[in-house]
Amino acid sequence: MKLDEQIIERIRNLRAKGSDLTKFGQASVGRFVGWQAQVQTFLIETLGNNHNYTQRFFEVVKFASVRNVEMGLSILDSLEEDIRDGYLFDIKNLVSAEVFDDFLEMAEHLLENKYKDPAASLSGAVLENCLKEIAENSNIKLKKRENLNSLNQKCADAELYNRIIQKKIQSWIEIRNYADHGEFSEYSKDDVKDMLRGIRQFIGEHLK
Repeated sequence: MKLDEQIIERIRNLRAKGSDLTKFGQASVGRFVGWQAQVQTFLIETLGNNHNYTQRFFEVVKFASVRNVEMGLSILDSLEEDIRDGYLFDIKNLVSAEVFDDFLEMAEHLLENKYKDPAASLSGAVLENCLKEIAENSNIKLKKRENLNSLNQKCADAELYNRIIQKKIQSWIEIRNYADHGEFSEYSKDDVKDMLRGIRQFIGEHLK
């Protein structure tokens, strides 16, 4: 099951629990508090403290009343709708980050088994797709074909990250280019290891 599908399933489970609280015309305080805590934790872990959905739930769902529960259910309904329709970049980024993480694990496995060159090439492909994702999220106009150098330049020019990060990314691009062009002696296993670590950190900071 994909991450967005898992999130929607969790929303529906929480909605079902909330609906049960309203069946008898009043909400049990104990059950309400448990449900409230579960929804709050879910929203924080999925969207973060500062997201509008998270803040609205905290603002309006405070008391064990049917009205409060119904307002919470409306928030969950709207959240599910936005996820299904692809309106939440937060969810999109989570899904992308999860996919990138899977490929980075593959690259790490290759490196551990002494295949540094395929590991470097795969890591570079992950980096390229990550930069495209970041650029598109920021409405940067991209050509049909963009290489890593141009993606890095456009993202840095748009101040999505600073020039120090741009230089780090450029060093990873060079390793990827060496690997793709068969210049395997130009970089070491440790270089690829540092590249993998750096890309993983970069994704964590810009897509989560």
